[in-house]
Amino acid sequence: MTNWHLNKFILLLSAVIISVYGRTFDEPTVSNVMLTTAATVTATDSPNICFYATEDLCSLPRENESCNECIPHPTVPNSLVCCNVTDIEKSISCVPYPASADNSSDSYWINLHIRNATIDELDIPHKYWKRLDSLVITDGHINRITKEMPKFSSVQCINISNNHLVNINLRAFKDLVRLQMLDISKNNLSSMPSLNSIPTNLSLDIRGNDGMLCKSVQESLERGNLQFVEPNATYCLTNQTFNWFNSTDAIPLSQLIRMKQLQSECPSISGKGNCTCNAEVMTYEKQDGDIHLVPAFTVDCSGMGLTELPEKLPMNTRIFNVSNNNITSLKAFTDSSYDFLLRFYADDNQVASMLELEGTKFLENFEAFFLRRNKIKSIPIYLLSNTLDRSPEGRVLALEGNHLYCDCNSAKVLKFWLARQKHIENNDKMLCDNIKSKVADLSETKLCQSLHDWTDYIYYLITAEIFLLLALVMKVSYDYWIFKTAGYLPWPASKMPKLPCDWLCES
Repeated sequence: MTNWHLNKFILLLSAVIISVYGRTFDEPTVSNVMLTTAATVTATDSPNICFYATEDLCSLPRENESCNECIPHPTVPNSLVCCNVTDIEKSISCVPYPASADNSSDSYWINLHIRNATIDELDIPHKYWKRLDSLVITDGHINRITKEMPKFSSVQCINISNNHLVNINLRAFKDLVRLQMLDISKNNLSSMPSLNSIPTNLSLDIRGNDGMLCKSVQESLERGNLQFVEPNATYCLTNQTFNWFNSTDAIPLSQLIRMKQLQSECPSISGKGNCTCNAEVMTYEKQDGDIHLVPAFTVDCSGMGLTELPEKLPMNTRIFNVSNNNITSLKAFTDSSYDFLLRFYADDNQVASMLELEGTKFLENFEAFFLRRNKIKSIPIYLLSNTLDRSPEGRVLALEGNHLYCDCNSAKVLKFWLARQKHIENNDKMLCDNIKSKVADLSETKLCQSLHDWTDYIYYLITAEIFLLLALVMKVSYDYWIFKTAGYLPWPASKMPKLPCDWLCES
């Protein structure tokens, strides 16, 4: 046996051993850790529908030097292995179809693995694609996939990992009704292809796409029937996705799953419908001693005809909008689910008092508080001063359109307090309800005059009586002194009629 035949025999024997007893360490594998959209981590058997060929097969000698890119797999029937491909159709067509079991002419490739392909645009010829069960193209350089995969094909596994892909047509996999495994990991993708028509329980691997945006992943999560491979090792970027988040941070897929779970906590008002809840902000929070990125929610219940606030909000709700309703009370703020709230919009409601907010965390922490065009009659300065006077930066309070009850205290205190609050929107346009005037135009001299009543006249009468009594005492004392010294009574004492006691004294 020559050395060439000996080397060929050894390589073929190696391929058989690898195929029968397992994969090499270089083979791409599918983890057995899956995550359902219910956010539960379960250990699941990997899909065995994907065909993988080891890299060693690329080193096997070719019998036809002019057709040296593809060879049939030495042990797996109807399976083709191609290496260093630049033209898929030319490479595949160079190899004859395998013989069918009954020697009929109806023979075709079932499995195809292409390694180290250098292609600008991936386009699998239709005649090869239709019969494939497994299409694996790995470890190459493919720029984009712009065409839709042929409809109603039998393919169950597609693996196009580690190819530097930057773009996949949104509808590329739209009609693959039998697809069970899709691996697009280790590429340069920033968005997910549409998977709306793919059956349930699709295993999806998107690991290693460092530019993948969370918004695109979240849209795929809305389908509710995907199983993600290794969710704790799958990350997406928060920038360009969540408002008010200025840095580029990667968050694990489990956080997006948590966002989807919290959607179920969105307020549902009986007879009114569901509020809208969106995770639009990511914040750093300390949990269990570690710093985590946590989704912050915006809840919108505006224009739903509500007469009271929802009893509970999704945890970590930062923005809450209940404008254009008929809400009369703010007592729901005492619930702990309102403690995270920073922005509250309740314009055009029937709220009559802000006193129910006393002692709540919202008054301490709010950034925006809008109660325009409500029924507010008085502004509790003592409640608002703790926040607005001590740390006004970054806060906005809007009370325009409320008609306040104006009195002397309004002219003495409220008017000047409002003038100092630059963070209260349109504070110079607040109107009085009981008089035709703006609060800013109130006159202390007019509103603080004391009105006379009947008690004032009582004081005058008492004063007059005291003076008359003193005059009478002095007159009597004078008459007595004259009588003792001169022996007669001065006028008018001498002209006074005698009393019964005088007759008794004379007798």
